[in-house]
Amino acid sequence: MSLPKSFTLRAAGRKTIEMPSVGYGTWAGGDNSWAKDAVVNALKAGYRHLDCAWMYGVDGLVGEAIKESGIPREEIFVTTKFWPHFGHPDNVELCLDKILSGMQLEYVDLFLAHWPCVWMPASREALEKAHAGHDATPDDMGIMKSNDDKPVIDWKHTAAHIAKQKGQEGSFVPTWKAMQECARRGKAKAIGLSNFSITEIEELLPYEADVPIACNQIEVHPWLPQTELVEFGKQHDIVITCYSPFAGQKEGARRLDEPTVVDLAKKNDMDGGQLLQSWAVQRGTVPLGKSATPSRIKSNLAIRKLSDDDMKALDGLAVPNGEGRTVDFTNKWDVPLFTG
Repeated sequence: MSLPKSFTLRAAGRKTIEMPSVGYGTWAGGDNSWAKDAVVNALKAGYRHLDCAWMYGVDGLVGEAIKESGIPREEIFVTTKFWPHFGHPDNVELCLDKILSGMQLEYVDLFLAHWPCVWMPASREALEKAHAGHDATPDDMGIMKSNDDKPVIDWKHTAAHIAKQKGQEGSFVPTWKAMQECARRGKAKAIGLSNFSITEIEELLPYEADVPIACNQIEVHPWLPQTELVEFGKQHDIVITCYSPFAGQKEGARRLDEPTVVDLAKKNDMDGGQLLQSWAVQRGTVPLGKSATPSRIKSNLAIRKLSDDDMKALDGLAVPNGEGRTVDFTNKWDVPLFTG
């Protein structure tokens, strides 16, 4: 029995669309010159799902890659996200318009809120001129800073759960409704969330209406399986997409080089990335692995069903109490500028 090639997403207008079960991530620290060629290679290798975000600063390069690939736009599933300082309801569509212009697209398939917090922009004019990228400063991005060089939090539009922890009143609902309007206008087929907890999702569930919560993108890998959040998503027909599926490093050593991963990969005639991508899809989630190496781009897409014993062995890597990121949205850049 093979693994699914796609998962069904709830979309605008009570419709459904198919999301390919393996995505290609387009974020990376440092210089972005790799992006165009890597995305072209990914598309030619068979990927039909690109995970992007305004913050990554590669919209133009991704758009050029889509054109150069020669693959029809309708065959490619494009996800993107808006950064917190575009989170005021009046500015959400502006970010999406900037993304569409940069990518030279008429619509995206999935539009996500990158984080459940909202920051103040320097001004509307600053947002209109804003650009992102590995060397972009907060001023370049149009972010309002406090005297101690921290983003100024827009508590009124930040998720209620987070605002309450700081003695503030907030609600992400107005921002969510602005996202829904983007979908109703045909600029996004579906909308969703990223880095939202169960409590923060629950705030929005009563407001799904004709444009439901299609997705929640979170960090997931065997060392941080996020089982409760994944199961919550399944209960509410919210597809989970997984950034950092290879888990990066611990104490300078790659997680992919841990003995359990190496042994299981060898047993299944796979490399480590291929193994972890297979684990993710077999759990009913969508991994968003990234590589600029053509051979790894290809192997990361070649997922295969694992035995129950192998799945349990990978499940056994979970770190007690988790190693997930605990975010304090009042710290300087604790909503990491260059992550997920």
